[in-house]
Amino acid sequence: MPSTRDRIASASSAISVVADPSPVTLLSVPAAWAHAHPKVMVPAADSTGPAPAKIVVTFSEAVEPKFSSIVLTTEKGDPISKEKSAGDPSDAKTLTLTPPPLAAGDYLVHWTSVAPDGHKMQGEYKFTVK
Repeated sequence: MPSTRDRIASASSAISVVADPSPVTLLSVPAAWAHAHPKVMVPAADSTGPAPAKIVVTFSEAVEPKFSSIVLTTEKGDPISKEKSAGDPSDAKTLTLTPPPLAAGDYLVHWTSVAPDGHKMQGEYKFTVK
């Protein structure tokens, strides 16, 4: 029969294996929890300037353009056009939208991102045209 000291040492080894996962496991977890959030927005959030020729949102991760979008609305939420956003063929992290000519005023960019692993995020930001 093992001594008390041997049983404690064995239990301690088992606990350290559970509490100390391998580095491979730790490195793979963030990829499983990918959430594509905006990193670069043109026009920038809360900016004021001339009417943009294009609205561009670049996310932190690749997005699925079929399920991801950017939509431009008035500050009240009325859609500006029926134009659909598109993925950038040269950058899987970027969506673009070509708006119609914009009058002076406040606008909202509503974005939806779906990462390749299926995680969905949504948000919006405001910009102002002089």
